[in-house]
Amino acid sequence: MPIADFSSAFEFVSQNWSLFFMDAGMVIVILVLIEGLLSVDNALGLAAMASHLPKHQQKVALRWGLVGAYLFRGIALALVSWLMHNEWVKWFGAIYLVYLACSHLQFKKAVHVEDAATAAAKFAGKGFIATICSIELMDLSLSLDNVVAAVGVVAGSKGIPVELHIWVVCLGVFIGIAALRIVAGWCIDIIARHPVLGHVAFVLVGFVGLVMTVSLVLESVWGIHWHMSVGPKFIIIAAIVALSIVYEKYRAVHAVLRPAVVVFRSLCTAFAVTVHTIITPWKLFKKNA
Repeated sequence: MPIADFSSAFEFVSQNWSLFFMDAGMVIVILVLIEGLLSVDNALGLAAMASHLPKHQQKVALRWGLVGAYLFRGIALALVSWLMHNEWVKWFGAIYLVYLACSHLQFKKAVHVEDAATAAAKFAGKGFIATICSIELMDLSLSLDNVVAAVGVVAGSKGIPVELHIWVVCLGVFIGIAALRIVAGWCIDIIARHPVLGHVAFVLVGFVGLVMTVSLVLESVWGIHWHMSVGPKFIIIAAIVALSIVYEKYRAVHAVLRPAVVVFRSLCTAFAVTVHTIITPWKLFKKNA
């Protein structure tokens, strides 16, 4: 990137340092929150995937999983600049985030409390090397999820120059990983007390994807350049987390909001099934074969 670009960016920061640090701070908090909720929830899945191995191999497999998390986050972050400046990649990323959220939040036959046991049973027949390969593939998928979401969070910031977006994203993602390693036990206890937070992570990812999609549609169809600024994103994300905990804790609120939640999950199911049918028609033929 030309030095002039950095010079103009640093000049903007020097003149608007309070706005820059406020926006950057909110972006980092959002990224740490999303990283924490997604990673703690997925850490339980990784542990289940390795649970069939002998004790000494379980530790090695999970250690490789941690190494893979850092490695693939680094690779994904190296591609962030390309992701930020390619229109069709932005479209794919936005729709993918919405699909990821809807796929998790749709109505399913499986009960969530059985997820760990189901994952453990699925991988029970795999050897040590096969299990590590499966864990690394999951790490790759999670890295893409988090980094694409990070790009959506920083987009539209008025206080962060475009030239510095990539650095704020990198800082937020790596702080999120580091913070998670420090407070992992505390995060797991929080999710154990409030299981709804495991689902809230996907609601937040879906919200980021939806904002990206609306922005792309407005720009492509009507030529309107609109991006939700970081402040409203932060407020809405904080409200989603708070409302979810209240919804889980108080039966009266649960009863009032239950119809809206059913409608919301029905829409998620319809979208997930539609996308799934379009991109994987071979699975439908396989079921009927």
